[in-house]
Amino acid sequence: MSGPRGTEGRGAPLLLSIDATVCTGAGTCEAMHPDLFRVGPEGHAVVSRTELTDPQDIEAATGVLDVCPTEAVRLTRSDASEREVGAP
Repeated sequence: MSGPRGTEGRGAPLLLSIDATVCTGAGTCEAMHPDLFRVGPEGHAVVSRTELTDPQDIEAATGVLDVCPTEAVRLTRSDASEREVGAP
């Protein structure tokens, strides 16, 4: 099965994070995948796991990446390139 946005066949985990400087705490991420995201006491989203290897978790995070209203969700390769997954 092919992973989202060309992630198939990658041995290294993907790193999930939130850019707190742009997150407004809308809660879209938490509503979609509360196992990966929650809105913390500071009023912005936080991730429950930073390293993702499971294809279902990666697909879920990618889905949130696509709908975050402030584009605060970051999903990057953990290899030396540190490119954002799905970046143009």
